[in-house]
Amino acid sequence: MMSVAPQTTTRWVYALAMVLLAASLAILWHLLTRFEKELQSNLERIQRVFSDETLLKNPGDSNINFGAIEELVEKYRGSQYVRSMTITKLFGKREHIVYPYYLPALFARSSQEVLPAFASDLDPKHGTFRGHPLPWRLPTDAVRLPLMARGHVLGYLYARVDRSPLRSVQLAIALLTVLLAVTISVFLLQFRKQASVISRTTIELEEKRQELVRLERLALAGQLSANILHDLKKPVLNIKSELEEFDADGQQQAPLAEVVQRMREQVGVFLSILREGNLERFVRGEGETEWLSINEAIERSLALVRYERGAVQHKLQLCPDLPPVFGVPVRLVQVFSNLILNAYQAMNGKGTLTIRTAREGNHIAVEISDTGPGIPAEALDKIFRPFYSTKPAEVGTGLGLYITRDIIEEMGGRIYVTSHEGGTTFRIEFPVV
Repeated sequence: MMSVAPQTTTRWVYALAMVLLAASLAILWHLLTRFEKELQSNLERIQRVFSDETLLKNPGDSNINFGAIEELVEKYRGSQYVRSMTITKLFGKREHIVYPYYLPALFARSSQEVLPAFASDLDPKHGTFRGHPLPWRLPTDAVRLPLMARGHVLGYLYARVDRSPLRSVQLAIALLTVLLAVTISVFLLQFRKQASVISRTTIELEEKRQELVRLERLALAGQLSANILHDLKKPVLNIKSELEEFDADGQQQAPLAEVVQRMREQVGVFLSILREGNLERFVRGEGETEWLSINEAIERSLALVRYERGAVQHKLQLCPDLPPVFGVPVRLVQVFSNLILNAYQAMNGKGTLTIRTAREGNHIAVEISDTGPGIPAEALDKIFRPFYSTKPAEVGTGLGLYITRDIIEEMGGRIYVTSHEGGTTFRIEFPVV
């Protein structure tokens, strides 16, 4: 069986790891969003700067302010997220490079429309563009931005974008996502494993609890059986006496019919004692849950433990029209038998046992009171603990009241105890279903 403490620690570790990973992912997503916004904002700012019609004039004007363009390109080429730039100008529908005359961004795979515009300047045989060697690896990080003024496209800005900060964040997000997924998977596997262990443990505990209830019932039956055997001795001795009236030669002193009748009467007494005791059913029978009469269960319990009564007087105040409760018959008898037997033993064979039943609102109340010496105040909060007993070790197991409370709570009820010098009262409340 797995220990509870390591399971709890493991769950906390996995939960903390998932929280930290989720928080890290949230922070990285925030950074990625911020980087993307900064990149877009920077490109839009550069686009606005170069869209000044005084730089490229209008599409039909061949005058170009090369000095200003070169100065601006050099200024913004090293700005945040931008590596290098190329400016083109439209002359009619034809696009011409303004500055610089060569830049790998023109051949970016992300701008497939760029190559046809400069197809005549490309020499694929020699791998050159306007005499400049083409890069061995065409870039994929370029963007093409239109430069517009008064609704007209003056030219285009080709910029190679530095996305390394974004890629670093994206890589970190991917790694953390994988790590989080793995952590969640491991946590779920551990959870399923622990759930299986808990389920098995719960079943085992319930089986042990049922066995404990049965063993306590056996112990209670053991206490009662001695007195029953004592009562059985009398009819057996009477039968033996009748048989001894036959002499050694098989002759009887009284008529056979009278002897048989007397023996039949003693056998009836014998069977009556067994039937009233009903220990076999009490010990072995569990049965199914059914609707039960509390008053009948109390009367059966009184009959079961009557041999421990001594000179105790009974005062029964049983409400005749109580609604039934739902439970296992033998268990309810076990509850009342245990409480009544405890009362008999507390009064040591003399005193008054009062049993009262009543319906009070939405519950049924059962009170079992004795006139014994009472339970010490320091013991009241311990009497429902397992293996705690105020009796000598040879008298009780210390499980009676613990199991009694367990059975009552299983039926949805509650048990309370009040005690003072001169008496103890156990009060049971069952819900009205």
